[in-house]
Amino acid sequence: MRKPPLTYDGVAIWLVETDEELKEALEELWSSSVLALDLEFDQNRFTYGFNLCLIQITDGKGKCFIIDPFMVKDLKPLFQLLEAPDITKIIHHANNDILLLNKLGCKIKGVMDTDVAAKILNFERSSLATVLKTEFDKEIDKSQQSSNWNKRPLTEDQIIYAAIDIIYLHRVKDRLVEQVKELERLDWLEEENFLLEQLTYAEPVNPHLKLRNAYKLNIYQQFILKELFAFREKMGKKLNKPAPYVISNEALVELANNPNTDVREWINHSRGIHTALKKPFNEKELVITMANAKKEAKEQHISHEYVANKFFRPIKTPETEARKEALTQVQKKIVEKYGEFATRLIITQGLITEYSQTGKLRCVKQYATEVLLQTAAELNIALPVPATRETE
Repeated sequence: MRKPPLTYDGVAIWLVETDEELKEALEELWSSSVLALDLEFDQNRFTYGFNLCLIQITDGKGKCFIIDPFMVKDLKPLFQLLEAPDITKIIHHANNDILLLNKLGCKIKGVMDTDVAAKILNFERSSLATVLKTEFDKEIDKSQQSSNWNKRPLTEDQIIYAAIDIIYLHRVKDRLVEQVKELERLDWLEEENFLLEQLTYAEPVNPHLKLRNAYKLNIYQQFILKELFAFREKMGKKLNKPAPYVISNEALVELANNPNTDVREWINHSRGIHTALKKPFNEKELVITMANAKKEAKEQHISHEYVANKFFRPIKTPETEARKEALTQVQKKIVEKYGEFATRLIITQGLITEYSQTGKLRCVKQYATEVLLQTAAELNIALPVPATRETE
């Protein structure tokens, strides 16, 4: 028999743990035009990789569903709901949720990000807790924020915390969108939501070079590091541990920096090495990995020279400084008109630096382009027509 739901603030919280229970939940959810959604996930904190742990969804009518992807075998029916463009999905700070769904094969549509709405309204801090406190004078318990969502069974505190992340979102959306409309910035919100829907998940390119001090290695050492990094990823997946828990970043770069080190000595005298790596078969695999990397580097005649410094140092000329000053003045005026935190959606320091150096203004948001050009015109500052999605 299905367990009775938990309740919080008048909302029934149902834990969905079977495909049949998901089917029943979806029959209700499909009838709604606006849903609130959130995901709990683990991103290399307790386990290896970027993993979905929970899906929370509600139609705002007094019932909240907490879907357990560890128990439900087929999430495709849910993904079909999330991909329906005519059903709004309210999400607070949607970026990572959208990327994870995309990684799982779900291209969500109908996104309404209330975090973006708060930024448009110039909230200095736009977390859900801050918005609820500011707009509704409501405090919420965030004690489970660092919870391990991989563990089962879930505790009642975890289930209630997961529900809290969505049961107020309909009210938050209504309140914030009303204010956005009053400021005549609804087109901002619509374009930002559209851009969020275009996010796609991709594995990072050359992640080994992003490790601290990896840039200090020569080309040969970086080649070795790439192979060691791949070995560490393999071990992390095998142990279901975040890869840096298997071999710390510092230890990995150290080994690449000294590729002729005795691996057994290194394992036993380095900090940040998981005990599983000391097992003979894992140690042997690392020795083989190192030997193969050095052999391949030799066969490919990998250089021992150092990579040329690629760090960009902005040049200063009268022209670059004039462009920088002009766009900085536009930025200051936008801050006066819209507020410091809303302005960050329109113009960034990176955009100013790029314009000062190249003379090209790259602004892919249509509404931001309009604000930039209008504000520049008010200041009698001539700007080139920015590159947008339509002109790129």
